[in-house]
Amino acid sequence: MLTRSRAHFLPYPEPGSLAEWGWVWDNAEIHFVGAWTRECLLGWYIAPRSLPHSVLVFVHEGRARWQIGSETVVASADTLLFIPEGVRHRADLLPPHPFCATFVHLTARVLGIQCILSLLGFPPKIDGAKSLAGAINELARLHALQPPGWKLRAQASVTELLLRCTHEYPYLFQPDAAPRDAKVLKWLCPAFQLLASTDGKVTVSDLARVVMCSPTHLRRLFQKVVGMSPQQWLLERRLRKAAQLLQTTDKTVQQIADECGFESLSHFSRYFKAKFGITPSQYRDLLGHTVGG
Repeated sequence: MLTRSRAHFLPYPEPGSLAEWGWVWDNAEIHFVGAWTRECLLGWYIAPRSLPHSVLVFVHEGRARWQIGSETVVASADTLLFIPEGVRHRADLLPPHPFCATFVHLTARVLGIQCILSLLGFPPKIDGAKSLAGAINELARLHALQPPGWKLRAQASVTELLLRCTHEYPYLFQPDAAPRDAKVLKWLCPAFQLLASTDGKVTVSDLARVVMCSPTHLRRLFQKVVGMSPQQWLLERRLRKAAQLLQTTDKTVQQIADECGFESLSHFSRYFKAKFGITPSQYRDLLGHTVGG
């Protein structure tokens, strides 16, 4: 039987500055924390803060002024906001109407520590993003009703949502590194993978061997493109894994400290507070109050 294709697809926009960054998604670690839809009444605001995870905000009704890092934007109906982890932000409702939005909390990292939203230069907002409303609403529905397998589906949905933004709005992105640094990061991936799989029980010489360079050159490259040494990278990875476990499990702080390789609870708490500004217990308490933003 003779057949021929009848499919005709609209092309995606040219990837532009994202062309060098496709490898990021092969090394991405994406986790869904939760999603809540809230109506925020007159007088609502978010005091200045930064969080150890990222937040997406989809506006259904009303208007609010947001400061995300150094950017100040106004979000109205069908606006999707991107707040990368660690970025200081605040918000104020603009009268006269209430502000209704869905807040999606997640982590999206490459190589265990680099926030993908920051690395790829996600825009502070996308206006007129009505086509994304269905995916956002479904995340809130999954989190509220929690049918069997909901966590896996939510993780897939968040991944699809982020990728869809890069495919359909690439001209809004401003990656945080030069193409040459992107190539170096990609080249270092085997060293990152070995370091993570052995929980740091390898020498710098072992890492240098897998990427075929000298230990001195490897240290220099880590410092240049990651901003830290291999040992510091491993500590950063452990801390972010701990934050994720605090978000998504009921394990005790002691159990999380043990699982993430810290020698004592006091060491874990000290390192965690130095990184995130609050203790592990305070961070877990904070999660219970983020449903309004």
